[in-house]
Amino acid sequence: MITRNDDASVTQPLKFLLIAGVALLLGLRLFFWLSGNMVADEAYYWMWSQHPAISYYDHPPLNAWTLWAASKMVGWNVWALRLMPVLTFLADIWVLWLISKQISTAPKRHFAVTFVLFLSTPIFLTMTMLALPDHLMVLLLLLGLLFFLKFFIPLNEDQPPVWLWLYAACICVGLATLAKYNAVLLGAGVFLYAVFTPNARRIFRHGQSYLAFALFLLVVGPEIYWNINTNASSISFILRDRHAGLPSENNFSGLIGYLAGMVGFLSPFLIWPLAKTLWPRPNAPAGLGIAKFAFWTSSLLFLVLSFTTDIMFHWNLVAYIAILPFLAQYVRWGWLTFAHVVYGVLLAAIIAFNFGVLPIRTYFSTADYFSARSFGWTETATRVQTLMAEHDIGFVAGTHYTISAPLGFAMQDANVTDLGGAPSQFRYWFEPAQHLGENALIITHAGNGLGETLADRFETVELVDTIEIYRQGYLVEKRHTYLATNFKN
Repeated sequence: MITRNDDASVTQPLKFLLIAGVALLLGLRLFFWLSGNMVADEAYYWMWSQHPAISYYDHPPLNAWTLWAASKMVGWNVWALRLMPVLTFLADIWVLWLISKQISTAPKRHFAVTFVLFLSTPIFLTMTMLALPDHLMVLLLLLGLLFFLKFFIPLNEDQPPVWLWLYAACICVGLATLAKYNAVLLGAGVFLYAVFTPNARRIFRHGQSYLAFALFLLVVGPEIYWNINTNASSISFILRDRHAGLPSENNFSGLIGYLAGMVGFLSPFLIWPLAKTLWPRPNAPAGLGIAKFAFWTSSLLFLVLSFTTDIMFHWNLVAYIAILPFLAQYVRWGWLTFAHVVYGVLLAAIIAFNFGVLPIRTYFSTADYFSARSFGWTETATRVQTLMAEHDIGFVAGTHYTISAPLGFAMQDANVTDLGGAPSQFRYWFEPAQHLGENALIITHAGNGLGETLADRFETVELVDTIEIYRQGYLVEKRHTYLATNFKN
């Protein structure tokens, strides 16, 4: 536990290094926000926002709704794209302070540790910098956790329930689920906590607990409506279509990747404090049981799934958010904490350089496609617009959403579409019958190509331009532009 002696034992050099680490982390975050570059998925969600809908194919709608609001307030630019992550990051800090006051007798020291961990832990610093659904989910889950703590901690001390806190918590979990489906795991964890904790179990004797659940269902109504009207397209995508399965020769690759991702994106230096936090002990901090149930509900689910498919590092974010405020109870100001901060600084620097200056892999070979898609869209858009003026063009398309979305963002054209083979939200916007007979410019990249299926949808297809994207003298990506005539279907 952190005590006054822990604070007093911090040497001046270590205190200075910790402050410097925090300053570097804030500076790198600011650099990334102001770099003007974006990852392709951010542009994809922006394109969603320009086609307002009750929900969407890949994910729920809340991120698109907030980006639509930002576009109306700030305009069509990177500043509008990054406005919401900046606001939610500041709100995250405020909510973490409120949680510290709720669960700690020394809230200032508790918050200081929690803030450093939040700022330096790779999973949090990556998921709160980008205009992805995760940044909204993080804030809303923290708010939901705060309200669950306000409801259950007094209840476990035999005080009468204050149902308003449970209502607020369920609404927040509903809104978090409107950002990303896996947010529902916080609610599932809290439900299991209530089932297996005697003092909490009595809430099921009251109708107010079922009203709280009804509020959750009301908030996620847009998702329910969307899936009913699209034959559960989003649920099918999340549970089945996005998973390729594991290679038959290595059935443990998913498990290894899941565990490696947990260590890598929490940091090796946080595993010991995490183990201490999760270890059963008497006189545990108030509310820790809620966090543990949420942590294990999410972590064990993805552990099981890792035997059947690859698990991306951020899918278990609910578990890490739930346990974050309680890590401070078992972290000391020491060299282990400093090592964790250094690890976070290094990863933040790599991310900022890789997506803001030059893909690091370019130094050794070709850039990976995900990093390369953060560069050169202004010059690509300029060249495409020139070609549009030279030819009779009905529409512009990419061959993958990671091409179509950033190109559409750079051109400020919500009608740029995706004709690639992989399913995406673009299929819900593009009506082929309305474009029969039109000519198109199709943009792809060197490793993608058109493919016979796409070429067969036009009468002729001709390569008219190759756009080379350079940074720091290194070739980042080649993008090919094709003139396709007489669209058939």
